Amino acid sequence: MTHLRLYAFAFMALFFYSLGIGNSLAASPAGRFCGEVISNGDYQDIETILNVGRDGHVFGTYQIDAADGLVMGTLTENEIETGPERTMIWTDKYGSGLLTVHFAQDFLSFNGRWGHSTGGAHDAPSHSWNGSRCYGLNSKIERDDDIHD
Repeated sequence: MTHLRLYAFAFMALFFYSLGIGNSLAASPAGRFCGEVISNGDYQDIETILNVGRDGHVFGTYQIDAADGLVMGTLTENEIETGPERTMIWTDKYGSGLLTVHFAQDFLSFNGRWGHSTGGAHDAPSHSWNGSRCYGLNSKIERDDDIHD
């Protein structure tokens, strides 16, 4: 009877431990985020898609629904980092620069700032770029809040 209790206790301990591990492993910057970015002095809708390489390197793409049409670009993490703070280089038809983002602890959203590069030097990121996880099959920008309406 004592062995049975010991096995039950060990099973429950492993079960609860695995729940904690599963949740921490699931939290990742990888995913599709819909939000807004300040571009040309005005808020524009933006869709940011991030991936995480085997080495932890974050990279991705974005598209801005700008007044003059769709602007598509790429994102590459400057140096591999861990945790909620990430710094990436953005590149599109208008140039490149730094993007710094701070993810929520659960990686369901981020707030960021971006800046330009001039003559090879990066300006301090000062323009808003944010996103929240979004879902759907098309590239129409939807926010988590709007899905349940």
